[in-house]
Order: sequence, then C-alpha cells, then structure tokens
Amino acid sequence: MSALRIIGVLLLIVLAIGYLRVGALVSFGDGLRVRLRVGPLRLTVYPRKKRRKKPKKPKEDKPEQPKEEKPPKPKKKRAIPKPTLGELLDLADTALAALRATVRRACRRTRIDPLELTAVLGGGDPAEAAMRFGAANTLMYTVMPRAEETFEIPDPSLHLRLDYDRVSPAASGTIGVSLRVGDLFAIAFTLILPLGKWFLRFKRAHCHKKATRSPAEQPDMTAAERQSA
Repeated sequence: MSALRIIGVLLLIVLAIGYLRVGALVSFGDGLRVRLRVGPLRLTVYPRKKRRKKPKKPKEDKPEQPKEEKPPKPKKKRAIPKPTLGELLDLADTALAALRATVRRACRRTRIDPLELTAVLGGGDPAEAAMRFGAANTLMYTVMPRAEETFEIPDPSLHLRLDYDRVSPAASGTIGVSLRVGDLFAIAFTLILPLGKWFLRFKRAHCHKKATRSPAEQPDMTAAERQSA
C-alpha cells in the first residue's frame, strides 16, 4: 500500500510539473528589461543588478619561483566528424518532419500574454508619414488574425499613432510568452527517435568513408609498422 501511495504522489508531482508554465517577459521603451517566469516566480535576467566590489587586499611580495615547463598535451582527435551542408539540411528536414504536428499543438497552447505594443510613426514629409502609417495598419490587421489563430492571445493591446513633429519612429510595450513544461517534454520526446536514426545514418556514412579510403589518403607508416606488416 505504501508503494502505491509513493507512485501516486510521484504521478501527481509529474502532472503538476507538466502543467507548470515557463516563459519570458520582455519590456522595452525607456529601457530593456527581460524576466524569466516559472509558474508564479519572476526572475530578472536583464539588466543585472550591480554587485558591490569588495576592496582588494594588497598582495604580499613573494620571491618569484622558476616556472616548470610542462610538456605540450597531445591534441585530441575529434570523435564526431564535422557534418557537411547536405547532412545539416537533412537534419533540418528530419527535425521539421518530426515536429510538424507536435509544434502545431504546442503553438496553440503557447500563451502570449500580455501583448501591449505602442508605436509612434513620424517623418519630415507628411505624405510619406501617412503612407507608412497606412501600411503599418494594413500589416497589423493582416498579421494579428493569423497570430490569434496560431497562438493563444487572450487580450492583445496594439496602438499605432502618427506624429508629424517626430523625426524617428519609437515603440514601447510588454510581451510575455509562456508554454507548459509538458509541451516542451512532448517536443523533446518527438525528436529523440528521428534524430537518433539520423545520427546512426550520419555515423554509418562516415565510418564507410574511413573504411574505403585509398592507400594514397592513408597516413605514412613507420618503419616498425612496415616490418610488422
């Protein structure tokens, strides 16, 4: 009975962690501020708090001792060969094919809250400023419906303003993005098997290349190796 209770408590803990939301909160305008969110916790990562420097103690003069020369360390051979451009493209195709359905579900569960943006457009020429303002409004009303279909955006707040007296544009706002830990684990588990198969193909191909090298490409043998051969 105690074992069943322990298993039940562990399952509850795993479920609670899976429903926990993690993300980031970015504020900009007067200055940039970045905070990480883990459930109800907030951790500011930028700007960092300045630590007070402790006064350094004066160093005591010690007699210099001759440094011992250490023999140079032999260079380690690279265990994994460097992938080619074609192999990297194959890796990207494999990852995208595996993530297609999982990322679609994860994006639908990704919450963008808050979404508060204010942009002020301006310029020297009123006609050009008005054209830019119209183009920005068209872009906003084209992108936002698709973004609301893809992500969870409960309360977007977007404002565009036009100021003819302003020379350069300005923007300010706060954007928060969060995702459940369970969705992150689902993405990771979806990638494990396809990426493992890709790595086996990659390793097998490079092992085959090493085995089929021509005698001209092989390194020179020493005299002892020639005698043993």
